[in-house]
Amino acid sequence: MQRNFIVTGGSSGIGLAVIKKLSDDPSNRVISFSRSRKKIERAIRDWDLKHKNVEFIEGDVSNDADCKKLAGYLKKNDYKVHGLVNAAGVLTRGGIEMIDYEQWKFNLDVNLNGPYLLTRHLLPFLKEANGASIVNISSVASLRPGTSIAYSVSKAGLDMLTEFLAGDLAPYKIRVNSVNPGLVRTPIHLDNQIFDNEKEYEEMLIKSTERYPLKRIGEASEVASLICYLLEDESSWITGSIFKIDGGVLVYNDLLPPKNSK
Repeated sequence: MQRNFIVTGGSSGIGLAVIKKLSDDPSNRVISFSRSRKKIERAIRDWDLKHKNVEFIEGDVSNDADCKKLAGYLKKNDYKVHGLVNAAGVLTRGGIEMIDYEQWKFNLDVNLNGPYLLTRHLLPFLKEANGASIVNISSVASLRPGTSIAYSVSKAGLDMLTEFLAGDLAPYKIRVNSVNPGLVRTPIHLDNQIFDNEKEYEEMLIKSTERYPLKRIGEASEVASLICYLLEDESSWITGSIFKIDGGVLVYNDLLPPKNSK
């Protein structure tokens, strides 16, 4: 049976990693929905698109008209939607004195309003699948303040959206879960100009490993594996859950004496 999956932000990072895994199954049709033509072209250039079951569609999740257009495309092609992955995200660093209202609004529009809009517009197609799954990509910054007030608040809101929708949509056999990664190697920091160059970014990654009990940061493919599990029937009794996938960073305790890892 052919299954259809929508992945927002599918042109880079965790979204692209999800698409790569989903497309390994030839019975899956995967649609990437992202707003950056440059990132779409980069993904097509850098990834060997031997898979004929992947389609990149340009659109902004925070734009109501773009979300309606995607719904119209699905209706025109008579597609059910078996899985929706809300992976599109932006990051603006700073506290309340640094982030102005436009930056605040931009973060909430993409990270929180986007999943709301797309879920609302795609709901008829999710219902038709008779057992669809929605996975929202949140962050450990929703559970503990991070480097951005706007990002942390938007992701905390996304977690509550996850829990509310899980109860709201359960009568339609639609499951909704959230995956909350720690620091993962993706282009988000460079694409959002958090760092001036790749050298600074790599230095941050190396320094950050000290806060992670497992002494490394995550890879997008590892997060994608959890997301894909939540899209499958094997997870059919899981809904409304918030999954930390963070290398133990939220349980990091520098008061414990060091251990010999050998």
